[in-house]
Amino acid sequence: MVLIYYSHQILEDQTAGGCFDAGILEISTDNGVTFTQVPGTAMQTDPYNGAISTQWSNPLAGASGWCEDPATTAPPVWTQSVVDLNAFAGQSVRLRFRVATDSSLGRVPHGFYLDDVKVQSCWIDGLSEAIFSHGFE
Repeated sequence: MVLIYYSHQILEDQTAGGCFDAGILEISTDNGVTFTQVPGTAMQTDPYNGAISTQWSNPLAGASGWCEDPATTAPPVWTQSVVDLNAFAGQSVRLRFRVATDSSLGRVPHGFYLDDVKVQSCWIDGLSEAIFSHGFE
């Protein structure tokens, strides 16, 4: 089971001190009561690319996140991401994208945009019986 989406990020640039602004993906298995960050190891493409700075009051300080700025190119870059969610197969989950900034004004405009978000899965076991129950069509 995978989550597939496209993102377009306009965030403050990463520096040697870390990411001042960043986005992360979180998941909940308790109907949204608590959320935990989806680990970078689950990112099959477009992994988190920086540590979020512990300076300047970012509420996600210390976590890894997306903080690159591919939006500086023209036309804007939409990056496809694929996230492995097999660890949660068979469970009801809620996903959320969370973006946090530091206390200073960075790039304007500012944002983390999403498009074409979907969860996909394949089941092979028993598939042939369901598809071919009336012969090959």
